[in-house]
Amino acid sequence: MNLLILNTIGEVFSDEAKNIINELGDVHYMSVSQEELMDKICGYDAAIVGIGLNFDRPVLNKAERLKVLATATTGLDHIDMEFAQTKGIKVLSLRHEEEFLQSLTGTSELVMGLLISIWRLLPHAHESVKNGEWDRERFRGKNIRGKTFGIVGMGRLGRMTAKYGAAMGMKILYTDPNVEGDFGNCYEKVSLHDLLKRSDAVSLHVHLSPETENMINRSTLAIIKPEAVIINTSRGRIVDEDALLDALLEKKIGGYAADVLRDELRFKGKTFGNNPLVEYSKENQNVIIVPHIGGMTHESRKLTDVFIANKLKSFFGKS
Repeated sequence: MNLLILNTIGEVFSDEAKNIINELGDVHYMSVSQEELMDKICGYDAAIVGIGLNFDRPVLNKAERLKVLATATTGLDHIDMEFAQTKGIKVLSLRHEEEFLQSLTGTSELVMGLLISIWRLLPHAHESVKNGEWDRERFRGKNIRGKTFGIVGMGRLGRMTAKYGAAMGMKILYTDPNVEGDFGNCYEKVSLHDLLKRSDAVSLHVHLSPETENMINRSTLAIIKPEAVIINTSRGRIVDEDALLDALLEKKIGGYAADVLRDELRFKGKTFGNNPLVEYSKENQNVIIVPHIGGMTHESRKLTDVFIANKLKSFFGKS
């Protein structure tokens, strides 16, 4: 029987990766909504998925033929892993593919871009110029050099970010209970409490889990320097956005730059309704939010598409 494969990345899936999976069976390239996924998933043997769709229990219950899910991500919170296992559905991902992941630098590069943008007020300065204004003093920002940079989670992305920060003259603190890394005298390992207390900027690099959900909450926000900024390119649910918004309104934190939002997996398609943090950012210069673009570079997309296509090919025993 010919395999039926649903590729929810759609036609933007790289041509080289298409050539690999097209040899496996009939591949349907469709950018579907959550509702459309529910209707269509029942007929497929395999699915390729990215961020934006939830393979939750209702969807997996409909997936009567599904043998394998391939996701070009390290985070797996968009898949009900426990239920997939009970259904006998194999999940292929980028998690623990350390050698390959070293080639993907986009997210850590974005961290530095967000840090520069929020400290130098770049989006707002650009908007001002587009309005015909040339007011330099209004956009006096902060240097990066000499600041203390706290890295929460010293895995692949945390280490890359630390390296970039150090190259720009920052003092690096890090916290990670699972890492005793030998970084010489370059970085200082501290507790989360000390990191938040001492850092001028904090970058989050942890997987979402029961232990890390709401890691940034009212208690931890009470520790942080009032002028410090938090950068979140991990998952929105790492941060209690209600507590964060209160801290911003009360000027207990300097700013927030994020590539993620707490409810993004519930967004319908490519638009969303009101979000309090986004609404706040419309009137204030100290919040920047971009639409989960950490890995969305041309280079990263091609590399991950080909890698996950080859994992799918191996799963079906094709040489």
